[in-house]
Amino acid sequence: MQRKGLDLGAWKRALARVQRDERWHDRRSVRPLGREIILVSDETRRIVRAHLDDGYSMSEGGYGGWEDEERPGQVSATVFRGTQSQRLTLRLILGGWPVQPPWANCDRDMRTLDAFGRKPVGAPRGMRPPLLKIKGKVPAQQARWFVEDIQWGDVDVVRGVRVRAFATVVLREYVKVELVTIRSRARARTKLHEMRKGQTLADVARIRLGKKGNREVTEGVRQLLRLNGRHRGWKPRTGDKVKYPVGGGR
Repeated sequence: MQRKGLDLGAWKRALARVQRDERWHDRRSVRPLGREIILVSDETRRIVRAHLDDGYSMSEGGYGGWEDEERPGQVSATVFRGTQSQRLTLRLILGGWPVQPPWANCDRDMRTLDAFGRKPVGAPRGMRPPLLKIKGKVPAQQARWFVEDIQWGDVDVVRGVRVRAFATVVLREYVKVELVTIRSRARARTKLHEMRKGQTLADVARIRLGKKGNREVTEGVRQLLRLNGRHRGWKPRTGDKVKYPVGGGR
């Protein structure tokens, strides 16, 4: 007999989530062997394991950033404009490289790698391709990356099955955009929203900022918190005035 107050369905769903989390933790905790490279997407919970073919190359980022600013009749001034993010090029072998059986199927790794570089079909507006982490003998493993380009090479097929594929993957370092608030102008371009009964900051983000989808609404709530000088967890009461940027803050 079911105990009063126990939702068996909810308990089974919670157990399934825990088991999925444990399986994902085990998969992403695998360490690369030798020249193996592992690309990890925590957002989509998918990984690609490949073999580093003839190395990697890095370009841009970290140095330079100085430009000349012309001054009529004087020596030009030097101005620091900032550096570009790093670009990492990996030449990979998916599937049956020499340390694996030559009949290994690489279809799933090819599809996953292709998905890493694309926005999902039918995805909501504002959604982007997933960010990646790299495990293996390459620099900047603490950085997060996105796929900038994939150039597919030769593909070996045995009995109609793709068993090995060569790919050159260009990754670009992801640098988060810091939202800068200009105080004087921000004050002049805000209005007040009076909270009604049952309304939340998410409702304000949808109504006043025009946000749609979970990701956009979450970012809208963060924007409202910053603008109102509040911390995460703030729940305005009925009748409170909440500042919001004019024009939806876009």
